[in-house]
Amino acid sequence: MNWLDLASRNLLRNAGRSVTTMAAVTLGYAAVNIFGGFAAYMFLSIRDAYIHNQTNGHVQLWKEGYKDHGGSNPSQYLIPPELQQRVQDFAAKDPRVVLAAGTLEISGSIDVDGVPTFFIGQSMKPSDRERIDSASSQSDHKPGYEGDRITDETPEGIGITEGMARNLHLEKGSGVLLMAPTIENQMNAVDATVFQVIDMPAEALNNRFLYLPLALAQKLYETGGVTTMRLLLKDLKDSEAVVADLKKELDGEGLDILTWDQASPLYHRTKSMFDIIFGMVFCIIITIVSMSVLNTIGMAVIERTREIGTLRALGLKRPGVIGLFALESGLLGFIGATLGLIITVGFSMMIASIEPKWEPPMIARAVVWEIRLVPAYLLGSFVVLVLLTFAAAILPARRAACAGIVDSLGHS
Repeated sequence: MNWLDLASRNLLRNAGRSVTTMAAVTLGYAAVNIFGGFAAYMFLSIRDAYIHNQTNGHVQLWKEGYKDHGGSNPSQYLIPPELQQRVQDFAAKDPRVVLAAGTLEISGSIDVDGVPTFFIGQSMKPSDRERIDSASSQSDHKPGYEGDRITDETPEGIGITEGMARNLHLEKGSGVLLMAPTIENQMNAVDATVFQVIDMPAEALNNRFLYLPLALAQKLYETGGVTTMRLLLKDLKDSEAVVADLKKELDGEGLDILTWDQASPLYHRTKSMFDIIFGMVFCIIITIVSMSVLNTIGMAVIERTREIGTLRALGLKRPGVIGLFALESGLLGFIGATLGLIITVGFSMMIASIEPKWEPPMIARAVVWEIRLVPAYLLGSFVVLVLLTFAAAILPARRAACAGIVDSLGHS
């Protein structure tokens, strides 16, 4: 009879205690990985929202100093048409790049019936904006607005936030006047028509933000320049390589070239928060499982003291006793973690089949809630729990094995 067979028989002989321990390991494993799968989904949703739903792209190019001083004098930090063309040519030749889109950030006043209200706006060519947004893997691709599409053929159409529409009593089809100083500091005004009322998840922007086509914004500012160039890539993993190639191509042009995560400190802050939460949950669950296993194995050793004495009398050495109990405990951990893996996969598949939806932060539309299966989490927690249960039996088994044979046989 081999050691594994003997350990299995002992587990079956103490089925009640074994089931309790396995249940603790199973539920602990499932809880850790379900939460970890949701955290991984949250990271992906925030990343996807920044890259696609907010049309920031995978790579961004800014004039050096814009982020520090561009607000006070934006005309000095615009990317000129000839430099835009060089970026467009790079994108056209590089198979990793889907498109390069120019964006002009503006501010000014929106006049409704002679009453001006301050606004901040973002402009992009409508077809480029739709292409970046449609590449999202998280959204249900339903429009994040009420109204009509703004296309390249409707350069006068704008989108305003729900708060602005409510405060200014605007609706789809309303005519407005946009006013702003040009890059030469001359006041300019253009007519526009409200095409869309936009869902804006950021409350601070809900009364101030509007979207407009790039051509309309450049007409208002009387410029061909853009604030930033944004590149959409085929694969997120190519971001750093594309940035490195762009820096070589545009060396000396005075540009800050950033990957999506370098341009988004919010993502790192949010990820750090979830990492801390996940770490705390993992530690709590591991502590509960550890205490359960230690208690179960400790009770098992006490109840089987006479059995240990008999094994010792038959010639089994102390390391053999310790190894037998450690093997039994490790087997409990292995079975419990395996059942936990089955529960985790089953729960993830159930959620995927139901497709529940919610509106997470930074996304102004419903997305499908997911529990992602993260191989690193699944394998790591499996190994940790098996090793933990294996090690938990060593101390109580060693204590019992070191007792005298006569004392063990006489234990009651």
